[in-house]
Amino acid sequence: MRISLLVLILLYGLAAFAVGQDSPELILSETKIGSQPDGFGGETPVVTGEVFNHGVDAYRNINITVEAYSADEALIGEGFGFLVDACGTALLDHALLPGAVGAFSAPFELFEEGAVASVRLNIDAEPEAPNWPAKLDTPAVRLIARSEVVMLEWLDEETLIYGVGCEGAVFTELDWWRYDVADHALSEIEHPDAAKLTAEMIERSDAALITQSGEQNPALFYGSRMTFPPDARRIVYQNDLHTIFSAEPDGSFKRLIHDKLHQHSLRGFIWARNSGVFLAYYYGSYGEPVHYFTADVAGKMLMGRLEELRPSLTAPGPADDGLAAVVGWRQDDMSGYFLKYAFGGSELLFEAELPGNNYPAPIVAEDIIYVIRPVEGVSTLQCFDRKTRDLATVTVLPLRLTPEARAWSWLSPGGSRLALALNGTEGGLWSVDLAGACAP
Repeated sequence: MRISLLVLILLYGLAAFAVGQDSPELILSETKIGSQPDGFGGETPVVTGEVFNHGVDAYRNINITVEAYSADEALIGEGFGFLVDACGTALLDHALLPGAVGAFSAPFELFEEGAVASVRLNIDAEPEAPNWPAKLDTPAVRLIARSEVVMLEWLDEETLIYGVGCEGAVFTELDWWRYDVADHALSEIEHPDAAKLTAEMIERSDAALITQSGEQNPALFYGSRMTFPPDARRIVYQNDLHTIFSAEPDGSFKRLIHDKLHQHSLRGFIWARNSGVFLAYYYGSYGEPVHYFTADVAGKMLMGRLEELRPSLTAPGPADDGLAAVVGWRQDDMSGYFLKYAFGGSELLFEAELPGNNYPAPIVAEDIIYVIRPVEGVSTLQCFDRKTRDLATVTVLPLRLTPEARAWSWLSPGGSRLALALNGTEGGLWSVDLAGACAP
């Protein structure tokens, strides 16, 4: 049995209200009309907002139809929409659980001339029994937020900030929050480096430069992944040809770090625990091998160029000095984690079932290496001691990764806690207490 809900949006107030006597189980809020690129260089109108499920059933196959009307009630446009994730990707098979909120996007086409006076939305959905995530019975893991968390920075051992939004977006496009470990307090903030991203700084850095023509295209900046390191002065970013540069915070004194990367898709920078050392890693989609290189913000390549390094099956984790990285390889009938050294040579750490490239990269903390991987089908945090060669399980984790989702982890400066983030429909942020677990 499907349910339907009719909603009217009046353009002069952009107010949305449900039509009918009974309170609907799916409630629309934050509804507004805007525009988005249509794929042909133009713009198309779109209705966006949120759907809240306040019923007892989950709802799958949520379809939203749009009808646009003129002031004289003539139908002049129609469209169709779905629930979407933070990047605007349609969630075609997602079940909205009771109490959950999902964003929607419904583009529509105008086929008659005239101003749009009102828009009617019709929601069609299939109820089903909710499939609740299994509760994690471990005191070491604490839930901080239920959002698509894609960036995080530790300010100190007791404080972190995190960004919510679309993976790959420049940090200023995310919604930022501050979390205090001691009292578990959350507060919405602006990123501390946001004010540094002036138009002059972006132009000076050439992050928005069209290399072939020499013209500026502001849209290119949003694909630059410009990053302010947590403990170093110079910034790091890519240009339109995916060449990696560093520069001073005002965009001046650029240094080329790595070029000829146009055929690779940058997925992010992983910062080592030494100041200014990073690992850049690349892959196109789930299941593909991960290419990478390590360098520092001064422009020095540390492990050689990307094309010289054997790809990893997992996201690699850099050593403190960037002269080695923990990678996942498969050799003959064995798979496991290896420590790949600069300029040749590698060391098998331990044999293991390897996770996909969407799992967090290993974290190297001196002689202790933290890995997150599936153990008997359950996401698990483990630590490996390079001195004793012991592999120990720290705790199971609340990660239910799909091929469309990604997870990340960050070790606190003093090593007492691990922050774990996940995007997608089951996104969130957790704090993992490492007390007594393979302390470095």
